[in-house]
This record gives sequence, structure tokens and C-alpha cells, in this order.
Amino acid sequence: MLVRHAPGDASDLGQRPLLPALVTAWIFSTEPEVFPWSRVERDKTVRWDGIRGPLARKNMRCLEVGDRVYGYHATPEKALVCEARVARAAYPDPADEKWLALDVAFVRWLPRPVPLAALRAAPELVKTDFLRIPRLSVAPLTVAEERALRVLFKQEASPC
Repeated sequence: MLVRHAPGDASDLGQRPLLPALVTAWIFSTEPEVFPWSRVERDKTVRWDGIRGPLARKNMRCLEVGDRVYGYHATPEKALVCEARVARAAYPDPADEKWLALDVAFVRWLPRPVPLAALRAAPELVKTDFLRIPRLSVAPLTVAEERALRVLFKQEASPC
């Protein structure tokens, strides 16, 4: 299990205090018309950039190569759709160097999309940053939260 570090001062990527909980995975939320996860599958590895929220930027600084990412499509689908991995840790966004970019590599599609309603209905997930902070593009998941997600993946894949 990895101990993660919270971001330090925006000007100093090297000093990062410990996060209060262990982070084992992340949710990346995208608008499918701007960044569809099918593009990551097609191209194998792509730059994930254009993220402009301060909290998302702080979270991006914590990501390491190999970290597990769950891809979420926002409107209109509103569902977790895939698993990916961080292929390159955060670096200055070429479009605006005060922000960050990183590279992600496709791993697999989930057996079925897991809708936002199912995420909200899971008691173990109600306190996640992903559900508490609207429009957060990069949200951490603890061990327990990721375990709850994996249970949902299995439930969503089961026949009715």
C-alpha cells in the first residue's frame, strides 16, 4: 500500500505533507465531447491536460506513474466507464505552464458503466471528494472507497 503526499506550495513540487488517508486510486472526470475515454483506448497513452481547477491541480501533483485511475464521463452519460493508469506524472501544461498535465494509459473498460446514481447510493462513497465537490476533475479514493467501487462494478455487471 502506498502512502501519498498532499501537495505543498504551488511553487514547490518537492515538499508535500502526508495526506490524512491512504490514497490507492483516483477518479478522473471528463466531458466526453472534449476528452472521451475511447480516445485513450485508441491512442493507448495520451496527455490529459486543460484541467483548470486549483484542487484538481493540487491532486495532480500527488499522482505517480502506475497509479490506478477510474475514468468518469460527465454529461450526458454520468458514469464511471473505464480503468486507466498514470503513464507520466504531472508536468507543466504546454498550453499554460501555471497548470499541469499528465499522461494516462488505457487499461480496460468496466464490464458496464457505473452510473452516478449508483455511486451516490453507496454509503461508503458519500464522503468522497468526487461526490462532495461538484465538477472536481481529479479526486482521490481511499482503500475503503476503492473497495466499495469494485463491489459496484460487480453489481453493475450482474444480469438483472
